Amino acid sequence: MAYNLQPIKCFAVDDEPLALALMTSYIAQTPFLALAGSFSSAVDAIVSLRAQPAELLFLDIQMPDLTGLQLAAMVDDCKAKVIFTTAFDCFALEGFKVDAIDYLLKPISYADFLKSAQKAQRYIEASPATATAAAAPEYIIVKTGYRLQKVEHSEILYLEALRDYVAIYTASGEKIMTLTSLQHMDDELPDALFARVHRSFIVNLSKVKIIERSCIVFGKTYIPISVAYRSQVKARLNIA
Repeated sequence: MAYNLQPIKCFAVDDEPLALALMTSYIAQTPFLALAGSFSSAVDAIVSLRAQPAELLFLDIQMPDLTGLQLAAMVDDCKAKVIFTTAFDCFALEGFKVDAIDYLLKPISYADFLKSAQKAQRYIEASPATATAAAAPEYIIVKTGYRLQKVEHSEILYLEALRDYVAIYTASGEKIMTLTSLQHMDDELPDALFARVHRSFIVNLSKVKIIERSCIVFGKTYIPISVAYRSQVKARLNIA
């Protein structure tokens, strides 16, 4: 069959190292697929899916913290399609309830994998949403404590680095703590909307209304604009 010039971006998600290695090797040897990420945790996969959208997930079901079925129920707004890979056939009905393209039982041969991948290719190519399937979402999902939280870009005022954590401050007054680095958040957030203004702060430029003495002012909070970022911030805000 004829293959797309643009390979389908795939994630492989499985908490078993050997199974994950097998899926990544199968993706690597399939011309119309491209591995965009491999994860041993469904939580890591859903967070990364917001930063680097994928069109197809090869997804194990039984995983700690967040199951494959739970993850699949969360990716509908990302337009990502799912092929389940599992050792148990008892989950088949639940898998198809979340609109999975296929359901592969382990051990998975390359012939079975390829058949499912071709099925996904036909489905994705036939979908009128294909052209926008990989469009970046207008929110992030962060891990806070033992849960995942969706945060709309439009709700974020600024982010602050606090040792090993990042605090996300929202327009509603909420403070969301997530165990990550400010650099990771800088990479994940859209450049068109957010800017680093200090080594410890990222600001939503659309929310900036007041600048006073080289500080961005949000109510009673003053966020310094460091010398290293001053010219860039002024240019972004059209300040002479």
